[in-house]
Amino acid sequence: MNRKTRLELPVAIAWACACVAATCMLGWMIDVHALVSLLPGLPVMVPLTAALTLLASWTLCQRQRAGGAGLAPAIVLVAIATLILTTYGAERLGLLEKPIVRSGAWGVSSPITASMFLGIGLSLATLSAPRLIRHSQWLALAVLFLSSLTLAGYLSRDTFLYQLLPGTGTSILTSLVLISLSIGSLASRPREGIMVAVAGPATRARIARRLLLATAAMPVLCGVGVWTALHVDLVDTDTAIALLVWGISAFLVVSTWQGALRLGRAEAALEEAMLALREADANKDRFLAVLAHELRNPLAPLRTAADLLRLPAGLEAAQQRRTGDIVARQVDAMSHLIEDLLDVSRTRQGLIAIDRAPVDLHTVAGDAVEQTRSLMAHRGHRLLTELPDVHPRILGDHKRLVQVLANLLVNSARYTPEGGEITLALRVRPGYADIVVRDNGIGIDTVMLGRIFDSFTQAQRNPERGEGGLGLGLSLVKKLVELHGGTVTASSAGVGQGSAFTVTLPVGAEG
Repeated sequence: MNRKTRLELPVAIAWACACVAATCMLGWMIDVHALVSLLPGLPVMVPLTAALTLLASWTLCQRQRAGGAGLAPAIVLVAIATLILTTYGAERLGLLEKPIVRSGAWGVSSPITASMFLGIGLSLATLSAPRLIRHSQWLALAVLFLSSLTLAGYLSRDTFLYQLLPGTGTSILTSLVLISLSIGSLASRPREGIMVAVAGPATRARIARRLLLATAAMPVLCGVGVWTALHVDLVDTDTAIALLVWGISAFLVVSTWQGALRLGRAEAALEEAMLALREADANKDRFLAVLAHELRNPLAPLRTAADLLRLPAGLEAAQQRRTGDIVARQVDAMSHLIEDLLDVSRTRQGLIAIDRAPVDLHTVAGDAVEQTRSLMAHRGHRLLTELPDVHPRILGDHKRLVQVLANLLVNSARYTPEGGEITLALRVRPGYADIVVRDNGIGIDTVMLGRIFDSFTQAQRNPERGEGGLGLGLSLVKKLVELHGGTVTASSAGVGQGSAFTVTLPVGAEG
């Protein structure tokens, strides 16, 4: 969603605080006490405090913009709060003959209120300065703590805490506004300063948020419980203090323990991810080495063919045909490598489209056999087919299905010593067709079996295996089969005992 249209938390807070201040102003104008104080007899939000709130709300909205927008109202806010505190100081020192801070019914903000607005003003003024962002956020956090303590002071009206904070004239509305403004200041730069520790989707941030929530809520819950117990005379004061300390300690231990467990799980997941990343990096290096090898292999026979064609005496017809076969075979090999690379890239990006039409799997198997016949002959393999009398049909892409079976046949040919036996079998069962490519080649190690369909994965080269491929064929097979709504599995009794690949596809009518 566009930045100009989405509702951001700081802007929402600014508007809410501005509404509270405007309501208070209206209450003073029409002389409705309920609009300036929540309950009769409690401190009220005076008009000057409402004006400071409007100024702070405007500043918070403006500071969401880039550059120096909102700096002027922030400076005015700081100046007014400083003036109020200076006036209180002058009165305390006897420098003013006539007191002015409580003149008339409208009054002036209390020193506690002015101090907190000064903190909010300084926080907002330094919000866009990269070097001061931490100081800005610490100021906002300090105001949040002090305003929360002021609000809590209303719960203990017969104590020194009430006389120290709310008793000086800071109203409940003012405390709520200052809590909101400090949260808005902190939320304005969630990816900078001290906020990076708790903001964002990172695991450490999620753990930090849980810990902060627990450490903030637990003492409050303990305090409310102890306060209730004291007021109903369940416990004496000494016992209440002991229970409060014990409860907070127990809660902190439990929350810290839980955080440590989550952090341990996160570190384990990170370690697994790092291992996977290192393995992927090693696979990439191996792939690049194999790619260089596979692309270089056809060059020697192609160079030899080119030298033969340049002979001044020319070539006999039979020799020309053999030279042409060499060139064609090597070009086909390079084309196959390049097509595999392109297809894997397309499947990763979701760019391969399946042209669905009724396809006879008999025809698919025959075309795949024909496509790989020259490779089988070159390797001296015996290729057997086991096709039933029925002709199962699938709604799929004929070209891609031929590519699947051809890749499996080529894979078996490469991993089977010369003169081996490879079987392509088609089996039909209710609703499905299984196509099995089985060989008596080098087999698959148990460790390799679990990741045989991963990209860039292949068995180790050996002297009997001259053509290695890029380790992309089986990965491509898996992706193409899944696009057809099927599955592919690999099985092997172990190294040297051959392997089998089974493609399972949903079928329709049989011909």
